[in-house]
Amino acid sequence: MMNKVEERLVKSSKRVRDLGEVFTPMATVQEMLDLLPETVWKSHPSPAFLEPACGDGNFLVGIFDSKLGRINKGFANDKLAAGTGTEAAQFHALEALSSIYAVDISADNIIGGTIGHEIGARNRLLNMFTNWNLAVLSRQVEKNSAVFRAATWIVEHNLLVGNMLPYDANGKPTARERLPLIEYNWDPNTLTVTLRKTTFGDVMAIESAKITSQLSLFTPNEPVQFWHGNAFNISEATRVTAPKLRCPERNGKGLNR
Repeated sequence: MMNKVEERLVKSSKRVRDLGEVFTPMATVQEMLDLLPETVWKSHPSPAFLEPACGDGNFLVGIFDSKLGRINKGFANDKLAAGTGTEAAQFHALEALSSIYAVDISADNIIGGTIGHEIGARNRLLNMFTNWNLAVLSRQVEKNSAVFRAATWIVEHNLLVGNMLPYDANGKPTARERLPLIEYNWDPNTLTVTLRKTTFGDVMAIESAKITSQLSLFTPNEPVQFWHGNAFNISEATRVTAPKLRCPERNGKGLNR
């Protein structure tokens, strides 16, 4: 289902030097994702993924594509938890999108909009969302529609600019613990969602005391609830602003935006 795009594994030698940036080919991404059990693609509850160095989103695209593929099957067989019809399918597509979290040190990669980096990871996922609506649901999603605004709110909160290493190249703390994480609790019976917020630092504080093979995104302590409502109205929720984290000069503006 993924659109064929020209792949650049290296954008520039300077970015390799400054950011250690080399992208994973989509074919390799798909081979790796194919090794995962089918249960990780279920439509509800949609298992979360965190990509700590996402580049411009090759893994995110592959993950979202696999999640949408599972929704397609449920939609075709009238077996989605939210019911039948296009609204139910869109509900689960938003849920799938909200289960994908990512951080990258480069604003160019996350946000795009600069020469040579026209489309960032956020817009790649949004383009997939709109293309899927048209191809599978025969729905043309306009940018001013509630469902598109909801999808935009999600990617702007889930895909962040930051450094997931504890220290930068100069040995200074990256303040990664201040990165916000949004937890989404989707209710397919009422087509509503509850939003709670925590931070990466809160998660790490709990996980550091455990010996596990897999990092859990959310702490055992209840995160702070800040919004509840119709899933298609998420854009009405209060925005959670990410801190201005210092990143390398070649990340575009040099700041999280």
